[in-house]
Amino acid sequence: MTMVELLLAQRKSFFEGTEMIIAGIKPEMFDLKPFPEAMSIGEQIDHIAYVEADLLGETAEALKFEKISFDYKKSDNLESAVEQWRRIHKLGDQFIENLDDEKLNTMFLTVSHTPMFIHQMINTVIEHEVHHRGEIISYFRMIKETPPKRWKD
Repeated sequence: MTMVELLLAQRKSFFEGTEMIIAGIKPEMFDLKPFPEAMSIGEQIDHIAYVEADLLGETAEALKFEKISFDYKKSDNLESAVEQWRRIHKLGDQFIENLDDEKLNTMFLTVSHTPMFIHQMINTVIEHEVHHRGEIISYFRMIKETPPKRWKD
């Protein structure tokens, strides 16, 4: 298995888990915030999509790849947020599929001037999604709802 295949397999596994959590969100929960300073559930989904688009767009630019047209827009309902998140994730997978193991070991300076390997940036995107998936799970618990499972029995 190549490193690219491994990263794609990890993304698929984590994406499927997040998909199962998001599938349990009711449309009326879109604007739910467990406390005033928190992001709403809808903002959490949008945030996952935005950060993936931003970081992988930056990575593609560092590799001098063609600009990825993520076309992120703030969502105003659950259906559009989920649709956008899926679309951006699919574009991210397509970008990664066009890499090879040698490119994964390319180092670049991020916009914040941090040296980073391409594989590290992809792992950062994965970690970010898992973090916010956990926050959404916590929201379910804060409103005394049972969170959906993120695995298949």
